[in-house]
Amino acid sequence: MTNLRRNIKFIIENKNNCFERTIEFFTQSGFRLVKRSDQNLLFTRGSLALNMITFNPLKWKSAINIDINDQEINAVFDINATGQIITLKEENLWDSFIDSFKLYMTEGIDFKKENARAIKATKKDSLKYVGWALIGALIGGIPGGIIAYLTGNSTIVSVGAVAGAMALLTKKIKEGRGE
Repeated sequence: MTNLRRNIKFIIENKNNCFERTIEFFTQSGFRLVKRSDQNLLFTRGSLALNMITFNPLKWKSAINIDINDQEINAVFDINATGQIITLKEENLWDSFIDSFKLYMTEGIDFKKENARAIKATKKDSLKYVGWALIGALIGGIPGGIIAYLTGNSTIVSVGAVAGAMALLTKKIKEGRGE
């Protein structure tokens, strides 16, 4: 899975300052406003290169398109997770962030601290998977090294290490998702 797409639609009772509050929520979370019209806001963040090195899913390449009509907000979150094998914790972080946006807009509840705590927990969970990838690299790299020594083809070590890392990482992430 390389993309997440979420859509949320909700009613707001007070449209006053709706655009400003929406802009404030996303810019304080690190998103950049790239387009604004009478009824639409578009925020973006991240890049494909950053996807592969960040432990914060909210920094992944994403576009958030928000339509504000009368008293209804419709927000579409397109998250490009290229370079990631999405863990359940990372997916839940995005869902929590989206819920925080709704609560901020409907009830005025600010979840900056809760979002920061969720990001920290997700980063810690991601580091656990880095450890599994390293173990997988050893499991695949050691036999690859033996074969490389016997055949004289040194690239087999790299292939074995990468294959082992990806196999164990994918297995552990699927186990974490209950698959």
